[in-house]
Amino acid sequence: MPLFVWGATPLSSTHFDMYPWDYDVPIGCGGVLVMPGDIIVADDDGVVVVPPKVAPQVIKYCAEREEAEVFERIKLEETGDIAKYYPLNAEGRREYEEWRSQQQP
Repeated sequence: MPLFVWGATPLSSTHFDMYPWDYDVPIGCGGVLVMPGDIIVADDDGVVVVPPKVAPQVIKYCAEREEAEVFERIKLEETGDIAKYYPLNAEGRREYEEWRSQQQP
């Protein structure tokens, strides 16, 4: 399991009487408010805190964005026209919508 940390913990930290002050309470982490129940997503690019209430919208946005990126990569490999396909300009957007309508559900 990956571990994302800002600093280090001494290896001998178990020799001290260290107990949590509290749990299931809001905290600040990296300048961001983290509430109990928040969803934490992390990779080598960074960490995102997602409140459960907005998770469905975030998932929908990410799925749509991923689909658009597939199209962008295909077109960039075919044409190399970065001005048209990244980010999509109006003409590229029309091509994307047409491509999207032809994809299998």
